[in-house]
Amino acid sequence: MSNPVLDIAICTYRRPRQLEHLLSSLAQVELPEALDVQVSIVDNDPEGSAETLISCLTESFPMSLRYCRETRRGIPCARNRAIEEAHQHEAAYLVFIDDDEWVEGDWLVNLVRCASEFGDKCVVSGRVRAQVPDGTSAVMAEFYERNCYSTGTRRQYCATNNVLIPIAVTRDLGLRFDESRPFAGGEDTLFFTEAVKRGVEIVFCAEAVVYEVIPAERVSIRWQSRRKYSAGTIQAVQKMSCGRGRLRTLLSGAFQLLAALAKIPLFRLGGRRDDAYRSWLKVCRSAGIVAGSLGTRSDFYRPDSGI
Repeated sequence: MSNPVLDIAICTYRRPRQLEHLLSSLAQVELPEALDVQVSIVDNDPEGSAETLISCLTESFPMSLRYCRETRRGIPCARNRAIEEAHQHEAAYLVFIDDDEWVEGDWLVNLVRCASEFGDKCVVSGRVRAQVPDGTSAVMAEFYERNCYSTGTRRQYCATNNVLIPIAVTRDLGLRFDESRPFAGGEDTLFFTEAVKRGVEIVFCAEAVVYEVIPAERVSIRWQSRRKYSAGTIQAVQKMSCGRGRLRTLLSGAFQLLAALAKIPLFRLGGRRDDAYRSWLKVCRSAGIVAGSLGTRSDFYRPDSGI
């Protein structure tokens, strides 16, 4: 009798250097016992720019390495294709990581160990640590810090940048990522929010660590402001999907916006430039909440947006 299959899915779009770095780290991970591990690359470039790299690595890679091309552009389309590939290959678990990350050697065994400890029907969300460019200011680096919780902490939602999903979540519940706004971002937050609403538990695993490499072009006020605004639009949708009324969501966002905006000149007068910047990012997020409550959605990840 064959072992259950664990499928590591990597959705990629024209990041050959980052993808090669990630695969190099995956080639060195410790593999969990009693599981057959495979890696699936979902290339979201219609021109198939990652295919040559994968072809060169397939023979020497220590795990089964699969390649497929998803020509419908957008992160949720690529992630849904990864789900279909996992179903096709009868995987028991689906693991998502991003193509701009790399993993530690014990990352996968820790992720699987946590799944075994807390129940094989739990989603397990691992820790993401950012690696910012040298010379990045402390206040800029703060933006990329991800919350870390004690292992076993229950979460109401998570992201797909380091997560293990039992296949029953997508097979039996039929959950998929929302493709209606393929470049908006935040569809993973909405996916896992819906999963929790339907009885799925999400637990945090502090020992399963991946590292996100932050490119220099993202360490800017413009990028961070736009990202906060986009996140705010998704936060509004999430709040309303959990039962909060549209008017309450709008008023809450407007109040937060005005409160943060009022603090900026006070911080500047007091010479607290970093606190003024933090307040500005709260303004951007709150503006997104207001816009999102009115039905606005961001296309933050559209290829021609300059992101």
